[in-house]
Parts: sequence; structure tokens; C-alpha cells
Amino acid sequence: MAQAQKPDILVFMSDQHTPYYSGFRCGNVDTPHMDRLAAEGADFCEAYTTCPLCVPARASMLTALRPANTGIFTLADAIPDTTPTFLHNLVEAGYETVLAGRMHFLGQDQRHGFTKRLAADMTPVTWARPNQKIAEERGVWARCFGGPFATEVVGGGEGPVEHYDGEVVAAALEYLAQPHEKPQFVCVSLYAPHFPYVAPVELFQKYAARAKLPASFGDGLPPLLAHHAAPGVSEATALGAQAAYCGMIERLDGQLGQVRAAFDAFCKKRGSRGLFCYVSDHGDQCGDRKIFGKQTFYERSAKIPLLFAGDGVAAGHKVTAPVSIQDLGPTLLEYAGAKPMRWVDGVSLAAALEGGEAPPHTVYSEFLERTDAGPRTPGFTDRRYSYGLMVREGPYKLITYSGHEAYDQVYDVAADPDERQDLAARQPALLARLRALADTVAMPQQAVRLQMQHD
Repeated sequence: MAQAQKPDILVFMSDQHTPYYSGFRCGNVDTPHMDRLAAEGADFCEAYTTCPLCVPARASMLTALRPANTGIFTLADAIPDTTPTFLHNLVEAGYETVLAGRMHFLGQDQRHGFTKRLAADMTPVTWARPNQKIAEERGVWARCFGGPFATEVVGGGEGPVEHYDGEVVAAALEYLAQPHEKPQFVCVSLYAPHFPYVAPVELFQKYAARAKLPASFGDGLPPLLAHHAAPGVSEATALGAQAAYCGMIERLDGQLGQVRAAFDAFCKKRGSRGLFCYVSDHGDQCGDRKIFGKQTFYERSAKIPLLFAGDGVAAGHKVTAPVSIQDLGPTLLEYAGAKPMRWVDGVSLAAALEGGEAPPHTVYSEFLERTDAGPRTPGFTDRRYSYGLMVREGPYKLITYSGHEAYDQVYDVAADPDERQDLAARQPALLARLRALADTVAMPQQAVRLQMQHD
């Protein structure tokens, strides 16, 4: 394919946006630009993260490898310099690969195939940065960037996420207003709607009037997962967190609209074909089962938005087969006519963009749940993990943790999207079938071994 004919591609990425809070998924949030994107293109309605945590999910997206093959399961892990990403293939095909915003890279390599960076990250990029320094920089916001303390600051006002994302969008708009010789792959990556749960005052007030407690707010959790909940959080605080979360999503939607309009104008001026994608790395339970944040396989934590629109993309096409964030790279490479990645776990969804079906493949998510108690001690023997696996088959989803199989959960997410009717005990044949499927993809020993090497 001649260079002039190669399409320009823009991926707009958010952090921690569950699609259940969006207009295109009939949620209680006004997202007209996302809705338009879904109406004008392909909406992958059953897209999942490979790990409900930022760094592992983003590493999987870039490498098209599952966490058990990257060995990346925590926020303190990094993609090895020698591990290729789909960006390397785009560069080989003649693309400029541009990152505007964050990707949560750690260590010396802050590119991993990106040839340009337009804005700094918002989170620490080294392992050695003292916690005291972070606390000084973030002030009152310091603790509420983390899940256990996310509800300490909730409300309407100016927050660090608003300011950071504004800088990222401004940098992206400036870049798209300039002429560029090479075909462009641009990733505009924002922090919203990740907590702190603070939205502009008018948006917070708007959604405070709409907020409703999740149906599962009072539901219990298996013992292994109980520590993820915030049992003492009040209903008022939970409603406030939801109002702020929704307000951040509406603001994010407006920024997506700005960037998409600029990208369309950029492609028109160049006379190039273009593809626009919206994706998030994972979701946020936002009070579901009194959990604020992610790190579980429940729908609001594990499901992600995945929308495409552009030249050659079928308008109004809803893809109902389960797909994965690790499918993004292979899809973009096929669309761009670039060399495919080798020996990866993700598959190309390019045929589905054109109106076809997604190729049948098992969709799963992985997580290593810490099971050791007490403070950490030096060495490699103080940490123990339970390998967690989520598997989708048709409308059914299995959630299982090694060593805790007595608490396996099965849900029909089509009939029961709030996951309040556990079918594991009532349908043993279904449980057995899903467990057999899980056995074909589970990699507990490898996942734990690779993680313990990092510990």
C-alpha cells in the first residue's frame, strides 16, 4: 500500500470508564458525542479488559498479550524493552506514532513504539519516587487517587484530573492543526473518569439530582474479595461519588467530541481515510457492592467501551460477540495494512468493522489477588497470590479464583447485568461446562511465577 493511501488513525482513550455509565449503553449520563460515534460506526457491546487494573490492561492492549504472558499484574510492573507492541509494526509501515497524554509507563522506556510524546503522564513513571514527595505534590488529593481512599474527597469543584486532561486535549488539538507528512497514529489518552471523584460544580449538581444507589449496593462479597469493599461508606457519599463520576464522563464526552472534530478536519485537509476509536482500560464499580474502583471481574469493573467509526466502518453495527482489549492492536494493524503481530493472544476484529462478525475466540480476564496477611517483609516469600480468571461463553460468565473454587460465581450477564443471581449452585452442569472452558485458558502457575519474579 502506498504511503499516501494509508489511513490516519486516532485512538481516544479514557481511564476507568465503565460503559454502563453512558448514553449509548442506556446509562444515566449524557454522552452525545459517544452516542454519535456508536451510531455512525461499530459498537462492540461485549468488550472486556484483560485485567481490571491500569498498567496490566494497557500493557495487554499494546502488546496483544494476556497478563499471564506479559507477567504484568500490578501498578509497579513495566513492559520489557524487548517486547514488541503494535506501535512498532505501525512505525515499520511508515507511520508517525504519537502519544498525547498518559499510558502509565514505568521505567526508562517511556515510548514502547511511540515516536512522539506531547504531554507528560499524570502518575509516577519511576519506581524510586518517594511517597512523601507524591503526597506533597498532591496535597488533599494524595490518598483519593487510590481505591481504598477514593471516597475521601467527593464533590463539585476544580480537580487535578480536569486540569490534566485539559492540557492533554489542548496538546492534541494543536498537533492535529499542523500539517504532517507521514500517516498518523495518534493516541489521545486522558485520566478521567478515574477518581478523585470531583467534577465541575454544574455537572456535579446535575448528576446529584439523578444519582441512584446501585441495585447491588447492599450485596455481600466472597471472603477473598471482601477487602475491596468500603463497608463504612454512607449512602450520601456513594451518591456523591456517582454524581462526580457521571459529571467527569460528560466532560470527557465533550473532549472526545472536540478531538474527533479536529481529527475529521485533519483527514479532510490531507485527503486521507481515517479511523477513530474510543476505548477505556477498565471500568469502575462506583458503589456496586460498595466497591469504588476496579480489581474485580464484575461487569462494571471488567467491561469496557470499544467504539470505531470512519472510512470502511459499517454504520450502526452492533457486535454482540465478546471481544477483548488485546484485540485492538491486531485490528488496527489489519486496517492500516501493516504487518501483523506474531505469537500474540489478541485477534483482529477488522472484519467486524466492515459489518461482519467478530471471530469466535474465548474472552477472558485475569487478576492476581493478594492472599497473604500482615505487613510485607523483605524477600520473595512473604507474598502469596490467588490466580483469578473470568471467562465469557455466550451470555454466561464464570468468575473463579485458584484455591477458592468453592466461591465460584456464574452469571447470565444478558438477563442479569447487575449480577445479582449467582447460578453456580443452581446450575451445576453449566458451572462444570464453564470450569472446563476455564481450564483450557487458565495459566495460574505461569502468572504467579512471572509476578513473583517482579516482586
